Amino acid sequence: MMKSATNRLIATVIGTILLPLIIYSVYEISSVKEDEEMIEKVYRDQLDAIIFSINQYSNDNISGLFDKIQNSLGPDLRFNKSEPYLDYSNIHTLVFEDLQNGQTKVVRIIGDSIDHVDWLGLQDSILRANDNLKTQLIRYKEGGYRKIEPRGTIVRMNDRLQVVHAVLEREDHPIFITAFLSIYGFANNVLAPKLQQIAEGDLIITLGYRDAANYIYETDSLSKDVILTKSMWLIPDMDVGISSSNKTVSELVEERTQYNLTAAFILIMLLVFGFSLVIRNIRNEINLAQTKSDFVSNVSHELRTPLSLISMFAETLLLDRVNSPEKRKEYEEIIFKETNRLTNIVNKILNFSQIEAAKRVYNPELIHINDLVNELLHDYAYHIERNGFAYEVQLAENLPQVYVDREALYEALVNLVDNSIKYSPNEKNINISTGNKENAVWVEVADKGIGIPADRIKMIFDKFYRVTEGNVQSTRGAGLGLALVSHIVDSHGGDIEVESTPGKGSKFRLVFYLDNHG
Repeated sequence: MMKSATNRLIATVIGTILLPLIIYSVYEISSVKEDEEMIEKVYRDQLDAIIFSINQYSNDNISGLFDKIQNSLGPDLRFNKSEPYLDYSNIHTLVFEDLQNGQTKVVRIIGDSIDHVDWLGLQDSILRANDNLKTQLIRYKEGGYRKIEPRGTIVRMNDRLQVVHAVLEREDHPIFITAFLSIYGFANNVLAPKLQQIAEGDLIITLGYRDAANYIYETDSLSKDVILTKSMWLIPDMDVGISSSNKTVSELVEERTQYNLTAAFILIMLLVFGFSLVIRNIRNEINLAQTKSDFVSNVSHELRTPLSLISMFAETLLLDRVNSPEKRKEYEEIIFKETNRLTNIVNKILNFSQIEAAKRVYNPELIHINDLVNELLHDYAYHIERNGFAYEVQLAENLPQVYVDREALYEALVNLVDNSIKYSPNEKNINISTGNKENAVWVEVADKGIGIPADRIKMIFDKFYRVTEGNVQSTRGAGLGLALVSHIVDSHGGDIEVESTPGKGSKFRLVFYLDNHG
C-alpha cells in the first residue's frame, strides 16, 4: 500500500511539475533562432547599459576624489599636495576659490610647481562662457547634493586636460573647485581596470578622442569594426567604443544560441536530479512513517503483554485462588519480573524522547568500568539465568578509570544484554569482557545469537530500525535500544565496534577514550 502511494506521488510530481518544465524548456530552445533579430537588439541595449556603467563609475571616482580633497583642505585654503591618494588621482592642477571671502589658490599636482600657465585666468574664461555655472553648482550644494560639472578641455603639451567644476564645503565655507584632469592618465589608470572587468574577454572596449584616429586605450587588440560608440558624460570629447572579440554580431548570436541550448540541457538534467532527490526524500518519509507505525504497534504489544500478566496474576492472588505458598511465590515473582520489564520499556521510551528533544543530560564522573559490570551482573544475573542463559565474565585487571555517566553506561549495557537475550534463541550464552587499548578502555557484550547481515550493521543504530530477515520480526522490540546505546556512546566521545556473523552471533564493544574528561 505504501509502495502504491509512493508510485502515485512520483507520477503526480512528474506530471504536474517536471513534464511542463521540460516542455517549456524545449519550446524556449526551439524559439531562439526565430528571435535572432530581437536578440541583436537586446545585445545593443546591453552595450548601451555598459556605457552607462562606465559613465557612472567615472562620476563616482571623481566624487570620491573630491571627498578626500575636501577632508584634506585646511584653513586659508591650505592644502598638502603630497597626500598619497593624489599620486593616483590623475589631477594635473587644482584651483580653489573661497566663495565667502574671495580667497583663491592654485595647487599644481603633476609636474613642476612653477609654470607659466595662468590657471586662474583659464578658470575665469570658462566661467565667463558659462555665467550661470557657479550659481547652479552652489544651488545644488545648498540642496544637499554636490554636482560635478565638466566644462571644456585644454591641450597641455602631449596631453589633454578635462576641466571639471564642483563646490566643496569647509567649516561652512563654500569652496569652488576647478580640477584640470589628465584625460590620458584617467583613461589608463582609472577606467582601464573597470573596462577589463566589463569586457571579460568577450568584448573589446576602446577609448579615444572623437577628432583623432588612434585610441587612447583598448582592452585588447581590435580586429573588427566598432559596433557602437558614445561619448562619456565626464569627458565629452572622449568616445567609448565597443566591438566583439574577433566575432561579428551574428557569430555572437549563434554562440549564444549554442550556449542557451547547453544551458537548457543542463537545467533539465538538474531538474531531473533535483526531483530524484525529492522523490527519494518522499520515500524516506513514507518509510519513516511506516517505521513509526510499526514502532507504535510494537510498543503497544510490549506494554500489553506485561500488563496482561500482571493483571491476571494479581487478580489470582487477590481472589486467593493460590493452592500453595510455592505457587504464590511463583506468581509474585512473575508480577515482579513483568513490572521490571514494563518499567524498562517506559524508561527506554522516556529516555528516547529526551534525546529527541535534546534534553538528555549526562553527569559524567570517573568510574571503574569493572565495578559497573559487577553491579550489572549482581542486578541482572537472575534475569539472565531465568531466561535460560549462561554467562561468562572476563574483566581485565588494573584498568584506568573512565569519565562517563554511570547510569547512562549501565543503561547501555542493559540494552546490549537484553538484545543478546532476545536474539539468541538457540545457543544461550553471553560473554561480558573489559580491556584497554592504547588510550582507551572498552567493555564488550558478545553472544551466539542469530547475528546481523554485514550490509545492515550501519542501520541498526537508527531509531525504530529493526532487521527484517529471519525470525527477528517475531521477537518483540521497539527498535530503540541500540539507538539509545549509540547516543550514549557518542555523547561521551566514544566509539562502537560491531562484529557480527549471521547464524554465529554478535559482539558489541563500547570504547571510551581516557582523554575525554569534559
